[in-house]
Amino acid sequence: MYTEVKEVVNFVCRYMFGRVPRRATGIFGAELGNFLVSQFASSWDTRNPQSGENERVISINCTEGSSKCFESSAMESGLPLEEVLAHLPARIRIHTNPGDVQMLIVDNGVKIPIWSGDVNADDNYQPIPAYIVTAASSRANPYTNLGAAGQPVLFGKKPLPTNDLAVLELVNGIYVPLGREESDELNSNLCHLQEMFPYRFVFKPTSAQTFTGLEFSQTRFGSSKARPDLQTMVNIKQLSSAATGSSSSSSPTFEQNRSGSNYNYFNY
Repeated sequence: MYTEVKEVVNFVCRYMFGRVPRRATGIFGAELGNFLVSQFASSWDTRNPQSGENERVISINCTEGSSKCFESSAMESGLPLEEVLAHLPARIRIHTNPGDVQMLIVDNGVKIPIWSGDVNADDNYQPIPAYIVTAASSRANPYTNLGAAGQPVLFGKKPLPTNDLAVLELVNGIYVPLGREESDELNSNLCHLQEMFPYRFVFKPTSAQTFTGLEFSQTRFGSSKARPDLQTMVNIKQLSSAATGSSSSSSPTFEQNRSGSNYNYFNY
């Protein structure tokens, strides 16, 4: 289920890139993913993918409004709900089943595949969405999705027809890398579900640094700059104090200078 939810999150967040700050978008995506995992867990069955599919439908800007997951995720990430929904497409629903994620355009009933794969894709979970992997590993041909009345319906981005990994990383690097970590939140009502889905999503950009307790103690409150050695700092301070003291003792005082020959202008 984590793979399917990851693809849903990245589909939604791609509408926010360039309009909402990157970090806020990433936190929103992680919160959205965790909300969907808890919502889908009770009806998720890889042996019968269509079972309970109505419970796994997400509405975006439909007549009846949008699903509650957006309000909760926006609040947790510090984003105004109105701003988030303003960037998302109108009148669509996302259907999520094991091994299959599709978008339904409400106005014309057209279903567009977002992701399809193995129902047990979590066995080889990776935080990068499938379209990034596909773009980086193969040469893509131009394509369109068939829409209603012969009109093409395009969603997302076409992978560039190049195998240059540097170019692909630059152009297709717009995604939310969703790592997983074991959840330590205990809920007696959901303990049986937590055994099946023990992880929670966390936003982990490629630039993020993590520290163990020992590693963190060697930094200045998590700064990437190493903390100066304490003994070295003490030695520098002592040398500085000694140099200041010797300089003061060897320099004549103001009173000495005043009584010396340098101030004989009173005799002129």
